[in-house]
Amino acid sequence: MLCTETPVYSGLGVTVGESVELLCNTSLSADIMWTYDNDDDDGYVHYVYWNRRFDKRQFSVKVTSIDSHSFVISSAQLKDSGLYNCYDGKGQRKAGYRLSVVGM
Repeated sequence: MLCTETPVYSGLGVTVGESVELLCNTSLSADIMWTYDNDDDDGYVHYVYWNRRFDKRQFSVKVTSIDSHSFVISSAQLKDSGLYNCYDGKGQRKAGYRLSVVGM
Protein backbone atom coordinates (compact mmCIF):
# COMPACT_ATOMS: atom_id res chain seq x y z
CA MET A 1 0.00 0.00 0.00
CA LEU A 2 1.37 3.36 -1.01
CA CYS A 3 0.52 6.42 1.07
CA THR A 4 1.00 9.91 -0.25
CA GLU A 5 0.72 13.01 1.86
CA THR A 6 -1.84 15.57 0.74
CA PRO A 7 -0.35 19.08 0.97
CA VAL A 8 -2.04 21.47 3.37
CA TYR A 9 -2.71 24.99 2.14
CA SER A 10 -3.43 28.16 4.10
CA GLY A 11 -6.27 30.07 2.48
CA LEU A 12 -5.92 33.77 1.73
CA GLY A 13 -8.34 36.12 0.06
CA VAL A 14 -7.61 39.58 -1.31
CA THR A 15 -9.28 42.10 -3.59
CA VAL A 16 -7.84 43.06 -6.98
CA GLY A 17 -5.10 45.66 -6.52
CA GLU A 18 -4.25 44.72 -2.94
CA SER A 19 -0.83 43.53 -1.84
CA VAL A 20 -0.36 40.12 -0.27
CA GLU A 21 2.58 38.52 1.56
CA LEU A 22 3.07 34.76 1.67
CA LEU A 23 5.38 33.77 4.53
CA CYS A 24 7.93 30.96 4.22
CA ASN A 25 9.87 29.76 7.26
CA THR A 26 13.19 29.12 5.57
CA SER A 27 16.16 31.39 5.07
CA LEU A 28 16.43 33.12 1.72
CA SER A 29 19.09 31.61 -0.55
CA ALA A 30 19.65 31.05 -4.25
CA ASP A 31 18.12 27.59 -3.84
CA ILE A 32 14.73 28.84 -2.56
CA MET A 33 11.90 28.35 -5.01
CA TRP A 34 8.26 29.49 -5.19
CA THR A 35 5.86 27.75 -7.56
CA TYR A 36 2.38 28.62 -8.79
CA ASP A 37 -0.37 26.35 -10.05
CA ASN A 38 -3.83 27.29 -11.32
CA ASP A 39 -6.70 24.90 -12.08
CA ASP A 40 -7.39 26.74 -15.35
CA ASP A 41 -3.78 26.40 -16.41
CA ASP A 42 -2.12 23.89 -18.68
CA GLY A 43 -1.51 21.35 -15.90
CA TYR A 44 2.07 22.46 -15.32
CA VAL A 45 3.52 24.01 -12.20
CA HIS A 46 5.14 27.37 -12.96
CA TYR A 47 8.21 28.68 -11.19
CA VAL A 48 7.52 32.25 -10.13
CA TYR A 49 10.73 32.66 -8.10
CA TRP A 50 13.91 30.67 -8.59
CA ASN A 51 17.64 31.50 -8.69
CA ARG A 52 16.71 34.90 -7.24
CA ARG A 53 14.68 35.74 -10.35
CA PHE A 54 10.99 36.53 -10.73
CA ASP A 55 8.51 35.48 -13.36
CA LYS A 56 6.55 38.75 -13.15
CA ARG A 57 7.56 42.22 -12.09
CA GLN A 58 4.81 42.70 -9.51
CA PHE A 59 6.49 39.96 -7.42
CA SER A 60 9.21 40.58 -4.83
CA VAL A 61 10.72 38.92 -1.80
CA LYS A 62 11.01 40.56 1.60
CA VAL A 63 13.34 39.15 4.27
CA THR A 64 11.37 39.03 7.52
CA SER A 65 14.10 37.43 9.70
CA ILE A 66 17.19 35.26 9.36
CA ASP A 67 14.99 32.15 9.17
CA SER A 68 12.08 33.40 7.07
CA HIS A 69 11.01 35.55 4.14
CA SER A 70 7.81 36.61 2.40
CA PHE A 71 6.86 36.30 -1.26
CA VAL A 72 5.08 39.57 -2.08
CA ILE A 73 2.53 40.26 -4.81
CA SER A 74 2.31 44.04 -4.94
CA SER A 75 -0.90 44.42 -6.91
CA ALA A 76 -2.86 41.16 -7.04
CA GLN A 77 -4.86 40.42 -10.17
CA LEU A 78 -7.58 37.82 -10.80
CA LYS A 79 -5.07 35.68 -12.73
CA ASP A 80 -2.87 35.47 -9.59
CA SER A 81 -5.43 33.21 -7.89
CA GLY A 82 -4.09 29.71 -7.35
CA LEU A 83 -1.75 27.56 -5.29
CA TYR A 84 1.63 28.90 -4.20
CA ASN A 85 4.31 26.65 -2.72
CA CYS A 86 7.65 27.51 -1.11
CA TYR A 87 10.54 25.02 -1.26
CA ASP A 88 13.85 25.15 0.59
CA GLY A 89 17.27 24.39 -0.89
CA LYS A 90 16.75 20.64 -0.34
CA GLY A 91 13.50 20.64 -2.33
CA GLN A 92 11.30 20.24 0.74
CA ARG A 93 7.99 22.08 0.69
CA LYS A 94 7.94 24.57 3.57
CA ALA A 95 4.69 26.46 2.98
CA GLY A 96 1.64 26.38 0.75
CA TYR A 97 -1.06 28.96 0.11
CA ARG A 98 -4.35 28.92 -1.75
CA LEU A 99 -4.75 32.53 -2.92
CA SER A 100 -8.15 33.80 -4.05
CA VAL A 101 -8.25 37.20 -5.72
CA VAL A 102 -11.72 38.67 -6.16
CA GLY A 103 -12.95 41.71 -8.09
CA MET A 104 -13.78 45.03 -6.49
